[in-house]
Amino acid sequence: MSTSSKISEDRILDIYLEAKRRMELWLSHSTFDEMTAMGSRLRFDMALGLYGGYPFEMPEWMEDSAFNDFVSEFEYDTLEYQEIINQLFEKAEGKN
Repeated sequence: MSTSSKISEDRILDIYLEAKRRMELWLSHSTFDEMTAMGSRLRFDMALGLYGGYPFEMPEWMEDSAFNDFVSEFEYDTLEYQEIINQLFEKAEGKN
């Protein structure tokens, strides 16, 4: 993981807002446990599909919701990206 980032503050905000949009959409159609395969942070990240897009067969509700690739490999491999995922995971878990 990169210890220093060159992601701009604007881009970090873009990633956060897109991740939050996807998380909220997920949670409006399923439970936290379903989304995360019983609380897996890795599965949470995969469900958001920010890096590489959603990797599984898409549920019907997701088909028109743009769960495509959104971050680059560089962005994915930064502490800032991991912090976004951690914050949103904890927020979603707290609502569970």
